[in-house]
Amino acid sequence: MIWSCEQFQYDSDDPVLARVSDERLTMQAAVESIPRDILRQDSVEAIKQYQSTWVEQKVLEKEARRIGLDNNRDFQQRVERLKSQLLQSALRDAIISQHKDELDVSVEDAQNYYQANKDRFILDERYVRFRHMTTRTRVEADNAKRDIMRGNSWPDVANRYSINPELQIRESERFVPISMAASDVSRMNRFLNQIGITEISPIQQYGGNFHFVQLMEERPEGDHPDLDWLIDQITQWLYLERSQRVINSYKRNLYLQAEANNEIDKMNVEDFDESLIINVLQQANN
Repeated sequence: MIWSCEQFQYDSDDPVLARVSDERLTMQAAVESIPRDILRQDSVEAIKQYQSTWVEQKVLEKEARRIGLDNNRDFQQRVERLKSQLLQSALRDAIISQHKDELDVSVEDAQNYYQANKDRFILDERYVRFRHMTTRTRVEADNAKRDIMRGNSWPDVANRYSINPELQIRESERFVPISMAASDVSRMNRFLNQIGITEISPIQQYGGNFHFVQLMEERPEGDHPDLDWLIDQITQWLYLERSQRVINSYKRNLYLQAEANNEIDKMNVEDFDESLIINVLQQANN
């Protein structure tokens, strides 16, 4: 990048990308603000877009300050509310960080929870595992169907004919509710409700591509799901439950300590006349 010396003075290790009045955007600040995956895709374009957005935001911010919006009472109240929320969120993060070791959930913890609460995990509809083939041409779809019927492996067939082999191989390994199975192609969903195990549906054209499905396994409504379907979800539940327990205990101790130090006073709202509350509300609206 080449910059005019008349426009910017900058450290060669951290060039200034833009300036609005006295505020400057440096390369380091931009790179730190842009998500890494976006930077990896096209770093120059990502930085250009962030540069433009930053300049626009600073111009708007400068104008808002010029006309005194930052001194507006409503604005100040909103800032205080946001500051309060951010402080509370930061405190929760700090509490969780302090108790990190006791919040860890092992696979054994998840397994024990599943066994103890197995009756709570019941399928509320039929679940199926199936293969969904999507090809660009009818010939490719016919060949893919033929190869499957000849006993060729599904990964080989998908890699040879599918327009998105990695996704369709991955999705063929998991069970999903029948209501969600191939829901983006309604005809395929209807076939999955009709065909039997290992049966292959007719080929259908949809969205410019050719599709067919093959039903591989099914689990009936009312059955218990396998633990490996739920392990991640149960682990997350237990982590959230433990985190909330730790935070609630911390909050309770803080409250008791504040009460012991006579830092809390609470008026009985029922002692106030209702007309007073109405008057305060009217003044606030005005």
